[in-house]
Amino acid sequence: MNRSIVLLGLMALVAVAPAVGQVKRGIYKEVPYNNDPDTFCKKGYPPHNWMAIDGKRGLWTIINPQAPLNTQHIGTFMYVCRQGGVATEPKYGADKGGGSSDPAATF
Repeated sequence: MNRSIVLLGLMALVAVAPAVGQVKRGIYKEVPYNNDPDTFCKKGYPPHNWMAIDGKRGLWTIINPQAPLNTQHIGTFMYVCRQGGVATEPKYGADKGGGSSDPAATF
């Protein structure tokens, strides 16, 4: 009797395990400012000649129309900030035991 209860419990656990693994995950992309999405969504990325207007809606604007615009991080800004996403683990900076290679870290 006890053996059948244990077997039934294990079968139930195996049946539930795949459903637990299918939980909706957050939005994970690496962003500037030492991988700080809050700062990125508030400021945009001025070194590339654009800044945030409304990060929650993914709105941005050009800072200087006469200067060239670098669009490298704009897609990430719109995607991460609109979804309220979280960036991935930092690859550089104080959290990884070194100086930052991110030029925006000084802003």
